[in-house]
Amino acid sequence: MFAHFIPHKGKGAFVIALPLLIGIVLFILADSFQIKEENKAYIGPISFLLSSFIIWFYDGGPAVLRDGISKSPKSRHTLFWIEIKYWGLILGIAGCAWFGTLLSK
Repeated sequence: MFAHFIPHKGKGAFVIALPLLIGIVLFILADSFQIKEENKAYIGPISFLLSSFIIWFYDGGPAVLRDGISKSPKSRHTLFWIEIKYWGLILGIAGCAWFGTLLSK
């Protein structure tokens, strides 16, 4: 119901849904393999990093590296008016920062 209030075009909702789905799958796998509770703290950043790679390659992120931002094709998939390939970068940076905070403890 609240998803109608989030401005997105195309498959922009993947940016929100993909880390959640990957996190749920990883938590289920961690419970089934009886992984220790202190190691389950790494599931959040892993889900951010995995989803950032998937989103980056899904929306043509390598074309940005190959052709540059000005020459790369415009995406039809946005979330909050930002193309989802750039959300992949944001999720990757957030996942790395989250890993850094966990490793510094």
